[in-house]
Amino acid sequence: MSRTTLSIRSRLLVWLVGGLLVAVALAGGATYLKARNELGEMLDHELTQIAFSMKDGHFAPSVRAVDNPRDEDDDFVAQAWRTDGSLLYDSNPLYVLPRSAHLGFSRVEWRGRGWRIFSLSSTGRILQVAQPLDAREDMAASVALRILAPDILLVPILLAFAWFAVGRGLRPLSQVSAELGKRHASSLEPLPEGTLPKEISPLVGALNALLQRLAQAFETQRHLVADAAHELRTPLTAICLQAQVLERTRDAEAQAQTMSELKAGAERATRLVQQILTMARLEPESGLQRFESVDLADLAKSVVVDYAPLAEKKGIDLGLAESKSCATLGEPENLRVLLGNLVDNAIRYTPAGGRVDVRVIEEGQDLLLEVEDTGLGIPKEERERVFDRFYRRLGTGVPGSGLGLSIVKRIAELHRARVALETAASGVGLKVTVRMRGPGVTPERRHD
Repeated sequence: MSRTTLSIRSRLLVWLVGGLLVAVALAGGATYLKARNELGEMLDHELTQIAFSMKDGHFAPSVRAVDNPRDEDDDFVAQAWRTDGSLLYDSNPLYVLPRSAHLGFSRVEWRGRGWRIFSLSSTGRILQVAQPLDAREDMAASVALRILAPDILLVPILLAFAWFAVGRGLRPLSQVSAELGKRHASSLEPLPEGTLPKEISPLVGALNALLQRLAQAFETQRHLVADAAHELRTPLTAICLQAQVLERTRDAEAQAQTMSELKAGAERATRLVQQILTMARLEPESGLQRFESVDLADLAKSVVVDYAPLAEKKGIDLGLAESKSCATLGEPENLRVLLGNLVDNAIRYTPAGGRVDVRVIEEGQDLLLEVEDTGLGIPKEERERVFDRFYRRLGTGVPGSGLGLSIVKRIAELHRARVALETAASGVGLKVTVRMRGPGVTPERRHD
């Protein structure tokens, strides 16, 4: 089920309009309360003034006819009571309020209506002036409305201004979105930053950095595909030619020889394709997505077992030197590929009767993964170039794709490890050392 997400414009407008309406409501409530309090004080003063003005008056019984009363909405009702409790005077016979039990201000409920009453005693009489509370509330609301009227009239203007201001403020985002929408898949040029607001500049800068990395990754992939096509052309052509020769050959011995060469060519092409796929998988700058605890000694033992048949077939002594169990964080399959390529290269470049040793060493906070052989070695001047893709040393007579050490270097970079090439301790052959992080040191905290 899809979820509807409000746009930034809608969210801003909801908050702005909501805040404005809440502010108007709070201001209206505060104004009403203030008007009611101040008006109440003024009307209380008026009640006392009316009552005190009646002290020296002479009252006759009210002669107003009930069938000709004054308006029911009279603001005040004045009454005079004798001390015996009989009513002496009433300004409005329709509202014969009960005599208040207290002198001064009080509140009574009479016939479902609240009244504010002020009473005082004067020369044997009780003078009482009352006013309905709802009339007070109506007057307070009317005063508050007159005060707030200009502000209420401004609300539509403020809403229109908020709509315009939000649209104006989000225009740079719309321009960036439109610029991205016009591009096709291969358009990786940076977005124009120009005079962008400082809130949007980091976003555009991050997008430009991403586009730059994507452009570099695509360029690397294009080079890899071009180089791979070039490298695959030769073994595939050789396989086709050998297949044609095998088709024309009638001699059994020649067929066997051609078939052996055809199988070897197919194996080389297969290995090259596998290495190209491995390199392509490692090329994008995705880094390590998941780390696991990997025991390098167990990993080395497993790789040695895997490559033992190849070493035995070539008459090479492949073994795991005494290694201490050392756990590290890494991607197990990538580390297996790294060590496998090092062992495979050592076997390929070591003559029959030679030796290949694999060992794991703990040195301070680092772990060293070493592969040492008694093979041909690599001259110092070429030790940097052998990490380039498809670079192969001339004159070795060993077939290969030139990708093995490139894959090793890439996997080491993903693990924030360093690869060093040096002459073997015996003075003959090559020793490859991969220096990795030790236990508890993650690649993010390791600074090479």
